[in-house]
Amino acid sequence: MGVTCHADSDRMKPGKLHISLLALAALSGASAAPQLSAQSIIVNPTPSTLKVNVRTNRAAYTPGDHLEFYTRVNQNAYVYLFNVDAAGQVTLLASNGLQAGGTFVKANTTRVFPRKGQPSTFLLTLPAGVNKVLALASTRKLNLRDLARFEATQEDVLRVNVQGQQGLAQALSIVVNPAPPSTWTTATAQYTITHRDLGRLPGVDAGALKSQVTFDARARLSEVFVAYANRLRADGYTTLTLRDSRRDSLSGLFVKGDRRVALDVKKAGRRFVVQLARRS
Repeated sequence: MGVTCHADSDRMKPGKLHISLLALAALSGASAAPQLSAQSIIVNPTPSTLKVNVRTNRAAYTPGDHLEFYTRVNQNAYVYLFNVDAAGQVTLLASNGLQAGGTFVKANTTRVFPRKGQPSTFLLTLPAGVNKVLALASTRKLNLRDLARFEATQEDVLRVNVQGQQGLAQALSIVVNPAPPSTWTTATAQYTITHRDLGRLPGVDAGALKSQVTFDARARLSEVFVAYANRLRADGYTTLTLRDSRRDSLSGLFVKGDRRVALDVKKAGRRFVVQLARRS
């Protein structure tokens, strides 16, 4: 009996060892899963030699300020730059090749959004509040087409069909899942958008075929444009395109369901002309 029991015990040891290894492997796999974070949006818990850095040229902006985002990697990598605004709208910053296919950035070089010397109307699309920028770097090109449907909104911005930090994090956790854990990493930065109160500006009718007002104000062109754009956003419209055609005018196309309206703001001295017109 003693010999039999001893033989059974010996046969069981490899089985126990096998079970232990399976459990350890399961735990290792679970720990390698991307982690969602309120502070950092999405984090890779697996150590990686790949590092990415993202920063802004200022901590706070108002309409009309010059915005620059800087991204840098320590290895050759594809970089994807996302912005989550105070309302939870997610955009992919596409200037200078930062687009759905990713930007191939060489080691120890810095990319700037927007490209140097290129003005950007991106600030005019953002509501007041705290914004967060997420830089996702990968040594392999990622398939963001599976993340969501992209809509071209401006030359330098693509709107992503997910909402908020959690929505972006969940979508990206699926995107990076096929990649080896050590091949990707992330970094975040944040900045604040503030809008100056311009007081009671005359109203324009978004329901009319065309509505126009003229008034005097001590304000920048960008401030007046944003004030009327905010009224449209409060009424459920989203920004489709913006155009900074001249230094004395700004134009934007806004959409709500199947309705599109064009907002045009012109400035001459202190005189402003604001027009809202329906587009088919």
